[in-house]
Amino acid sequence: MRLRRKITVAFFAISSLVALLLALFLYRFVERQLEADLRDRLRDLSHVGSRAIDLNAYRSLVAKLGELDAAAVTAVEQSADYKRIYDQLRMLRTAEPELIRYAYLLTPTDDPDHPKFVVDADVLELVAKAASGTAGGTEDISHFNKPYPVADIPVLKQALAQCAPAMENEFVRDEVFDVNSVSSYAPIADLDGVPLRDAKGRCLGVLGVDITDKNMQTALDAAGGLAIKISIAMIALALIVSIAMGTVLTRSILALSNTVKRFAEKDFTARTEVATKDEIGQLGANFNTMASTIQEHNENLEGLVDQRTKELKAEKATSERLLLNVLPAPIAERLKTGESLIVDRFDQVTVLFADIVGFTAMSSRTSPEALVTMLNELFSRFDRLAAKHGIEKIKTIGDAYMVVAGIPQPLADHATAMAHMALDMNEAIKEYSTQAGAELQLRIGIHSGSVVAGVIGEKKFIYDLWGDTVNTASRMESTGVPGRIHVTEATYLKLRDNFDLEQRPQIEVKGKGLMTTYLLVGPKPRDPARESMPQLN
Repeated sequence: MRLRRKITVAFFAISSLVALLLALFLYRFVERQLEADLRDRLRDLSHVGSRAIDLNAYRSLVAKLGELDAAAVTAVEQSADYKRIYDQLRMLRTAEPELIRYAYLLTPTDDPDHPKFVVDADVLELVAKAASGTAGGTEDISHFNKPYPVADIPVLKQALAQCAPAMENEFVRDEVFDVNSVSSYAPIADLDGVPLRDAKGRCLGVLGVDITDKNMQTALDAAGGLAIKISIAMIALALIVSIAMGTVLTRSILALSNTVKRFAEKDFTARTEVATKDEIGQLGANFNTMASTIQEHNENLEGLVDQRTKELKAEKATSERLLLNVLPAPIAERLKTGESLIVDRFDQVTVLFADIVGFTAMSSRTSPEALVTMLNELFSRFDRLAAKHGIEKIKTIGDAYMVVAGIPQPLADHATAMAHMALDMNEAIKEYSTQAGAELQLRIGIHSGSVVAGVIGEKKFIYDLWGDTVNTASRMESTGVPGRIHVTEATYLKLRDNFDLEQRPQIEVKGKGLMTTYLLVGPKPRDPARESMPQLN
């Protein structure tokens, strides 16, 4: 299928679906509005009608209820009181002649499931029709004194029992009259709207009004026709717009396709016309730029090859520099030669851990930007000190800084180099604190021993250390003294000849038990006489 046809069909299908959904929404909206309007009108009519009943005539009729034969019922229905209320119900129904189907008055009895009809707006008319032979028998007519079973009509039963207005929630299908109807019930009330009760405290009576959806169906049919017309109009418009859109959208694409075909046939001068600034226009502009570049490359291939070679060398140098920022140079070289697993054991190294005292509390009152700036400045100074003393930086974790002496190249005086590194780190943070106007201190821990070192990871390499020496150095940092350098006895034995150290009381170290540790003070003063004495090995 051609692109233009695909675009047309897709746009038409989507537009048609939207039109149908809009029509359905319009139809449902009108239906809900009509239902709400009918229910409001029904409620108003029942409330008004319940206050307009002639109370004297109604009480007179209620007083005649009881055990009556057909002749007695007929006599009541021909009385002036009955006709007066009958006329009132008929007038109520004429307020909405196309909507109201029934209007009637019920009064409760001792049996709550069987109230009795007092007056029905159809009784006299139906009796007259039956007498003239135009209607059937009168057995279904709601005659005076006739019981009305309401056990299956909970809303009506509730209205009678509570003497309160009630209304059915949904339209109910009436199979006899082939209509949908909903009923409202209002207790007989005085002019102030207060429901009236009889001597037994029961509701004096309830006015029932049934309204049909005949007019609603007529309006819905009209709304449905309007919705169909709108849908057809929108579908027709969608078809026209789809064809136009397909033509406009594919014109630029077809032009670009022809240009690409010429270019594929090695006509490097082929260019497409950029008539719009939309995505297709941008695609055409990008193609023209690419074509110009390829044409230039084709015309100046040798010079471009040299230029690209220089760029590749620069990129390689950058890559190697980045690699050396992550890994020690000897380790990086081994990786480049193809070693996939690098693991080495070093028996004589010194590991240092340091962290900033109170960093967590400081981070809660300092902006993230200021914290990162501070750490970058401090760790950059520490990195320069590590390079100065021939020490390898391993990693930083938050405010923690880890270095090792004696890796990856063995270092005979690794403990001495690390001692100088630690002292210089304390001086560096003092200088920074003075410059920044902040009170910063380091807690430094050092231990000497053996470790295993290697590279882990396949994409983001990291050179790391493992072993008890690493764990012990970390414990020295965590149990250290702010502003001091905390070392183990193993490191003390390597430093005691050239440095002053203070012994601490034995401390409990997690995973190690009681340990004797020391605080590094600084280098011992030089003694020329001692330096001239022969050294004993």
